[in-house]
Amino acid sequence: MDQIRSLKNPDQEFNFFISKNERMNMVQREAHNTCIRKNIQSRVLASSMNLTNLPLGTPSTKPHIPIYTSTNIATCNRLIVYIGESWQDLGIFAWRTIGHESIAAGSILNFIDAIQSSSTESPGVLIANTGQLLWYRGGSRAVTPTTWMALPRQWAVSPPMEIDEEKNRVPGHRDAKEHVASIFDNVIPKMCKKGVAIDVIGMGDGGPIIAEYLQGNWKNWKEQVKAAAIGSGPIWQGDKIADGEFAKFWEERTRAYIQSDEPVGTPLTGREDFGCNCYSAGQNEVLERVMPMAHSDMLKFFQLVNDVPGYRELPEMTAEDVDV
Repeated sequence: MDQIRSLKNPDQEFNFFISKNERMNMVQREAHNTCIRKNIQSRVLASSMNLTNLPLGTPSTKPHIPIYTSTNIATCNRLIVYIGESWQDLGIFAWRTIGHESIAAGSILNFIDAIQSSSTESPGVLIANTGQLLWYRGGSRAVTPTTWMALPRQWAVSPPMEIDEEKNRVPGHRDAKEHVASIFDNVIPKMCKKGVAIDVIGMGDGGPIIAEYLQGNWKNWKEQVKAAAIGSGPIWQGDKIADGEFAKFWEERTRAYIQSDEPVGTPLTGREDFGCNCYSAGQNEVLERVMPMAHSDMLKFFQLVNDVPGYRELPEMTAEDVDV
């Protein structure tokens, strides 16, 4: 069933509140999440994916940030780049979906499977890691702020370890913006063939981050980035897209999938706020569930842009205009 359930009660999902002690609850959750992360990693690596350390060439014993890259990244003609939320673990879309539905649905597993089975020539995949940017020296691994709070302490009542901005950070990846810039400035040029076509997804605050990066570096990427999709709440959290060449790309070849109870892919209002056409993500519960619900529609949109030369989104899309 690929689900997390209690051994004593098979119908019971993960229970965070096992104690009145918040510290005990956090440590228990981290132990639970560690097991799931290991399960996901083993399955991802068995799906024609690699774990790649950044900066490139860094050994696992030295400070690094791991990302996932497909085994065909050096030869693919088209690359799909995923930029997730800045607090989320590598390879995780939504812990809630993992708990309620399945590990595959709440992680990148179903997403990767959909990409690899989408066409005869599978695109390459790069899964960025905007969440695990703290280097835990005691465990020689990168962790999220949530994991940092659950790390071992001297006493149960001791405060969390202080973050040393030099020792607990990785150069070039000190925050999500640096990490994304490193992906585009260093990783893609060195790992991919020259001129590879790129489709990019920005989830949550990953949307404004990738928009800001591309807008500032559009002259370098305008020939390669073919389409973009963002997952968002009902309000755009980034700066307004400035007029110019990038704004034209954003208007014509970007879609925003926002929280809504309408069926996935239903056209919505919001173009003036987001700078692009908006579509329903198929749920209005929590932001992190946008990707599990809408990634299939995003991939169909990317395929449409790839298959139709000169494709562009119409300013006022209706349900009749949407073919995907």
